[in-house]
Amino acid sequence: MRFSRRQTVVILLIAAMLFGFTLFQASWLADKPTGRPKLVADRAAEPVRDAAGCVASANSGYGGSDFGPDIAALQAAAGSGASAIRVITKVTGGVLRVAPQFESDCPADKARAPATIGDVLSGLTRPEIFWQIKGEAAVRQLVAALPTPSTDTPGQHIIVGDTAATNYLRGLGPSHQVFSVSNARKCASEYRVSGLWGSVPESCKNGTMLLTLDDLGFTLWGWPNRFLARMREANVRLIIAEDVVDGQIKGLTEVNQYGDIANSYNGYIWVDKIEELGPALRR
Repeated sequence: MRFSRRQTVVILLIAAMLFGFTLFQASWLADKPTGRPKLVADRAAEPVRDAAGCVASANSGYGGSDFGPDIAALQAAAGSGASAIRVITKVTGGVLRVAPQFESDCPADKARAPATIGDVLSGLTRPEIFWQIKGEAAVRQLVAALPTPSTDTPGQHIIVGDTAATNYLRGLGPSHQVFSVSNARKCASEYRVSGLWGSVPESCKNGTMLLTLDDLGFTLWGWPNRFLARMREANVRLIIAEDVVDGQIKGLTEVNQYGDIANSYNGYIWVDKIEELGPALRR
């Protein structure tokens, strides 16, 4: 089949454009990022129980101080390789508390007083904490309890809130690190368009992008190294999870899912079974 001169020129122009676009998004043109991924434990570790099903021990090998079974279960998660831990909060009797970290039919466990925000701060001194919270009244109590944000410890306390909580915190200024799941997913969605020309959307800058395993690949423009360089320049916190279901983050559950993530990735990975997935990544 012969092409006319005009057809040949058009074909060459299209080929040149495709080549230029591919080169523009080429991962290998960016340096490999430094650092390792950070694991976020979606929940506390399952505690040790006695023959009756009651929590038998608060010894976690992490802290050495006994703050009660809920904090011990969080300490055990930290000791399993978590760089950060999600702590779900709830308001009980008008006071902000830590939601129970495990289920138990044991009367003694059911009768225990909920852990306080102060218990978490005293018992978890090393990992970062993702505080999940709802409502302006609740987040006011949380902010009052947390230490003053410091540039010496960036990312130590990250708040995952609903609309009311995030709007209140943003009104306080940029000192508190906060995001909502919906906005973090919006950031990922908008990058699918703006990333075509290498731009990071405004919804992402100085914020959070939440990706699922299905999002990864060549349509995540510049993935991995070029993409990571763009996010670093825009100060975007990156989180990869297995999925987002009904507005809730679903962490990785299988060790082989790590294979879906590029080995140069150095952001957060949200995991469900930290006791299994934590040691597996750190080998």
